[in-house]
Amino acid sequence: MVSSILTATAVAASLWSLASAGSAASASSTIVAIATPTYTGVRNAMTYEGCFSTGDPLEDHGPATFQTAGNCQPICLGLGKAVMGLVDGSNCFCGDLLPPADTKVDNDLCNTPCNGYDKDNCGGNGYWMVSLTGINHNKIANFDPSSSSSSSSSTAAPASKTSPPAQSVTLGASTVVITASDAAATTPVTKKSSSGPNKAAIAAGVVVGVVALAAIIAGIVLGLKFKRRREVEEEYRRQAAVNNFVGSSKLHTSNSSMNDSRLDPEVMMRRQSDGSIADNQDYSRRILKVTNPDGH
Repeated sequence: MVSSILTATAVAASLWSLASAGSAASASSTIVAIATPTYTGVRNAMTYEGCFSTGDPLEDHGPATFQTAGNCQPICLGLGKAVMGLVDGSNCFCGDLLPPADTKVDNDLCNTPCNGYDKDNCGGNGYWMVSLTGINHNKIANFDPSSSSSSSSSTAAPASKTSPPAQSVTLGASTVVITASDAAATTPVTKKSSSGPNKAAIAAGVVVGVVALAAIIAGIVLGLKFKRRREVEEEYRRQAAVNNFVGSSKLHTSNSSMNDSRLDPEVMMRRQSDGSIADNQDYSRRILKVTNPDGH
């Protein structure tokens, strides 16, 4: 019983640690994992573009146990992406633009074998092997971080000039007043509120699992006790039946002995024989009898 309780406690602790690790990973990671492709359309030939030291602006779609370029291509095609990248021999990246041109490095750095086929390379240690998926024949441009930052700043400038009126948004049980100046500050609040239900659901799942495990253990213990009690009752009934049989046998033997006439003293003192010789005659001497053959 004690070992069962300790086992249940260990399992509960393991579940809680896994749940905590999963919630932490989900909060800090943005990987949309697609380990198995579902695209079944036409696949054109891939075009190799080179080895890059960064994967931006491609998005990571997670590792695969049997990762190859042939596994990554349909994943990106299913997402409608023209660019694919492989890194560390396992992870598949997809996007619409090639990485920045100045991050292109020597092809020898992309020398990590693929998980699914070690004769081919799937990137390197921190280096992306980038190819075109063949979804179209358009010329794909390289990502320009400077233009992206300038466009984002120019987009944010008019927002600060217009200064829209404040708005109140209800998040759960609290009401937040949002203005143009603190719109960026409210974004983290939204993420935190969205992660709250996940942690609560995980905690509830752990509690339910522990309760179910405890119920299973209790059922096993009660079942063993019930089985042991039945065995004891069966043994008691069997022993009682044996005792009754032995007692009745002894009684029958005693009655038979008392009813046996050969063991009766009075009978033993008497001589009971219907065909025995009379005691009042002397048979020690022979008696000669003469008989007339004629019958006279």
